[in-house]
Amino acid sequence: MKIKPSDIVGLFARVLVGGVLVYAGFLKAAGPSAEFAAALAAYKLFPPFLITPLSTLVPYVEMWVGLFVFTGFYTRYSSLAAAVLFTIFLSVLGSALLRGIDLASCGCFGADMLSPHRTLAMDTVLFVLSLTTHKLNRYPTRWSLDQALL
Repeated sequence: MKIKPSDIVGLFARVLVGGVLVYAGFLKAAGPSAEFAAALAAYKLFPPFLITPLSTLVPYVEMWVGLFVFTGFYTRYSSLAAAVLFTIFLSVLGSALLRGIDLASCGCFGADMLSPHRTLAMDTVLFVLSLTTHKLNRYPTRWSLDQALL
């Protein structure tokens, strides 16, 4: 079977999107939960009673979606879930920036700091790569669990 350029692009996009989600989720889950909760509260978007559940749930959702994308397991669905996550991240961060909220850290990578504007750019690229992964994986591709399980 001949390797097509779309196979390489799809693999690159899948590994990058999945890797970033696993990394970001892990840093938040492994760090102090109060740290991510404080980052969420800084957005002034969520009611106080949702901050703790969100700060607990979001890192694990990121890691699971990232793991599925990274390994190519249910790739069409997991890449779409990744695109939804990046849409939410872009909306929340964009909303804070439009409202003039000065964020010390976006909270995206736990204690690792990235400026909100760089995070916005990175999330946009990852959103596009998620959609690219979704489009390129209409059928199970090589180097994926989807292909291995068929």
